[in-house]
Amino acid sequence: MEGRTLRCGASKSYLGERRVGNVRSLAPAVPVPLAHALRRKPLIAKASAQPEEKVKPVPSPASKDSGAANNVLTRTTSTSKKSSSKPTQKPTLMLCDVSLTGRRAGMLLGFVHWFETRVPSVGFFQPVGGGAYPGSSMNIDRHVELVHRVCGLRDDPQTMVGVSEAEAKQSISSGHNSAMLDKIFARYAAYCETHDFVVVEGPGPILGGTELDAAIAQTISSPVLMSISGHAGWTAQDYYNLAMVKRQVFVDHKVDVVGVMLNLVPREGMDQLVKEFGDMLRAQGLILAGAIPEDPIMASVRLDEVAHAIGGEVLFGHSAMQDHDYDEIITASQRVEELLEMLDANPNSRPLIVTSQDRLDIVLGLLAAQLSVKGPAVAGVVLTRAGRAMDHTRYAKDTVARIFDGIEHGGVYKGSLLPILAVDKTVTEVLNKLSASVASILPSSTRKINHVKILFERNINVASVMTQMQNIPRADRITPKMFMHMLRSQCLRDPQRIVLPESLDKRILEAAAISSQRGLAHITLLGDPAAVQNEAKKLGLDISKVTIRNPKEPHYLDKYVDALVEARKKKGLMRDVAMDIIRGDDNYYGVMMVHCDDADGMVSGAIHTTAATVRPAMQVLKNPKYPLISSVFFMCLPDKILVYGDCAVNTNPTAEELAQIAMTAADTAEAFGITPRVAMLSYSTLGSGSGPDVNKVTEAVALVKKERPDIKVEGPIQYDAAIDPAVAQVKVKGASEVAGRATVFVFPDLNTGNNTYKAVQQASGAIAMGPVMQGLSKPVNDLSRGCTVPDIVNTVCVTSIQAQQAKARAAAAAAGAAGAAAGTGAQA
Repeated sequence: MEGRTLRCGASKSYLGERRVGNVRSLAPAVPVPLAHALRRKPLIAKASAQPEEKVKPVPSPASKDSGAANNVLTRTTSTSKKSSSKPTQKPTLMLCDVSLTGRRAGMLLGFVHWFETRVPSVGFFQPVGGGAYPGSSMNIDRHVELVHRVCGLRDDPQTMVGVSEAEAKQSISSGHNSAMLDKIFARYAAYCETHDFVVVEGPGPILGGTELDAAIAQTISSPVLMSISGHAGWTAQDYYNLAMVKRQVFVDHKVDVVGVMLNLVPREGMDQLVKEFGDMLRAQGLILAGAIPEDPIMASVRLDEVAHAIGGEVLFGHSAMQDHDYDEIITASQRVEELLEMLDANPNSRPLIVTSQDRLDIVLGLLAAQLSVKGPAVAGVVLTRAGRAMDHTRYAKDTVARIFDGIEHGGVYKGSLLPILAVDKTVTEVLNKLSASVASILPSSTRKINHVKILFERNINVASVMTQMQNIPRADRITPKMFMHMLRSQCLRDPQRIVLPESLDKRILEAAAISSQRGLAHITLLGDPAAVQNEAKKLGLDISKVTIRNPKEPHYLDKYVDALVEARKKKGLMRDVAMDIIRGDDNYYGVMMVHCDDADGMVSGAIHTTAATVRPAMQVLKNPKYPLISSVFFMCLPDKILVYGDCAVNTNPTAEELAQIAMTAADTAEAFGITPRVAMLSYSTLGSGSGPDVNKVTEAVALVKKERPDIKVEGPIQYDAAIDPAVAQVKVKGASEVAGRATVFVFPDLNTGNNTYKAVQQASGAIAMGPVMQGLSKPVNDLSRGCTVPDIVNTVCVTSIQAQQAKARAAAAAAGAAGAAAGTGAQA
């Protein structure tokens, strides 16, 4: 039992003082099981043993605090304005207890309190909600309730939790980690929208350990501050070893660790330990944010916690149960006068007295002592079973009850009554329960809450953490979860009409049901309505919001045939041939729906080849602004999104075509929130090799720079120099805005691009989203024949966003043309 001493009282007439472990005993021998339970060395000395040692605080200059916080906020705000479609990542700090001890409530309160005094709107988010406080009316994770009530947050507490502990356990045990992380990110992103800064608590101590903390930090793209609980006897090297091991877990997940803080560290030798540990961390590029020392107030246990721990009933002194704690336990079996002498010998102690229910003389004696201004202070009394169940014998409790009632309502005594608890357990059982109790901070723990704020401000330098966060290059980082969330959020704002021709494929049916039910798009399936409905019924899918159109019905055929003849008139397409094409090919029918504004985009390819999907679009939906139709893949790596092109359409592009692919890919990246830094790939880096293939790339780079000076482009460059800053520093001489930081990779030919994206996909487990077609007037996208339902839903989202952008471009062009016409008319 941390922070408290246990003493056993007995008559002096037959037993002298002896030691049982670290318990001073004045009673007959304690039973062996209890002796083992109590053989625990307290982490701190008794509060009364010596005056509180002053701990040298870690500097935390107030003049710099707000500036550091504001710098992080300002940097995020300015970077978020660069692109309206880019997901705006709010500043976040995730606190991870890598010791997995769970003693972190005070630390959380300290951080949230620090930010709420410096940031306009601070929030607290718990990715995995743990258990609620016993008897809590909020029925929410205890730390969420604590922060919500103490800091006065106005949020709905339910929005501050990602998933429940039960949900998380079920997801992990069934192998659905990704779905769980998706839900956590969605709820986190929604919560962040109304806050300027969010403090996130890693759930490691209750579930999943540091691995789950790292996975969540990667998902929400948050830097991490590790906390380590103090351990008696640990050296700076011990703390350093643990910190480096845990840091590697985060590094493996591509998560930035800003530093470490120590929590509840033994006071003896703490100054020297902090100095040595801080020096070790600085050598690794980390900071030591500070160390909170062990503290007797923080280690104390309240009486209402005791009542819950032992399952006791509060008989008297209800009002004193809250914020009333004790620092030692005394088992009383001696005469009352001997107990009082023992208490007088230690006047600074606030003990909890444990005695049996037949010793009401002790209760009355302690009550009398409390009524006296000179009597010893007692935190409370616990009455245990005296041989038989408590219901069978009253032991004059009714008389004692009347005495207490008279004191409470008599008007003479104005103080609080002595708290008395009763429990139907033996002394041994109660002491075992008490020895296992852990000090905690409750929302009503006013003294502890005020004290922990003082301890935190005095010992933790949050400004140094914020400064370290400023040094993390995060402006352009988009994780796959962020990317997917951005896609779906943008779709929900303006759902588009997407046609899916392959209606009898069960993956297409399920994706259609999901997309329509979630409001991501207005889906049209092509096929016989009765057959499609029957198949959906077999699969248990709700497609009530899906439109089903039979392409064999003649209603739209004439319109589509006429439009196809007009689009292909330069090729001399005859009307009867056009009729046969549209009747015989659902992909052509779908493309004509898009062309004639009956749909905004099409997705196909689950059972068709790429050529069968893309050919109709290339013939009908050419964009005069983009003479070349090409493709890109969004490569969703664990910590970033890259754009690869062209990996699906153009076999051996010329220099001019490579330049066109690069410019179009840069625009596509920008449209999807990815800052385009274009690497034109080759086996040579900036002249290290030569040959016709190198010359082609060199010429393409020159064309891009000439036609689009706004695009950051580098080449010829090798893949390693384009993506790895360390390699770029060696291979690329001089300054480069792209080398080591590329986000868009343009391959010299289809052979290289197609094999590279598949190699990266297979070797890294990356999700390859695409091919996404570029250069069409309206979007048509291809699926892999091995696609999954999530792949189809994602492609529907990509197509919807492309449709939104196509409409925006058309509206801008129309507005420009109208303005030009108005200007011409005015001049005339």
